[in-house]
Amino acid sequence: MKEVILAIITFVCSVFLVLIFVLFCWYVVWKCCLSKFRFVRELLGGMSDTPPASEIRQPKQRKSRRE
Repeated sequence: MKEVILAIITFVCSVFLVLIFVLFCWYVVWKCCLSKFRFVRELLGGMSDTPPASEIRQPKQRKSRRE
């Protein structure tokens, strides 16, 4: 009986650790790459009214000619 309980606890802990690892990796990939793509944010319902700082485009400055 003790071996069965130990096997169940081992299985539950293993599944828990794998889920934590997958969620952590998803978070890292989201922060590094996926959050920068508007399409992915729309798919996940994360579109807000204000775009992230990486999407705000600064007006291009014209280079002045030196004479």
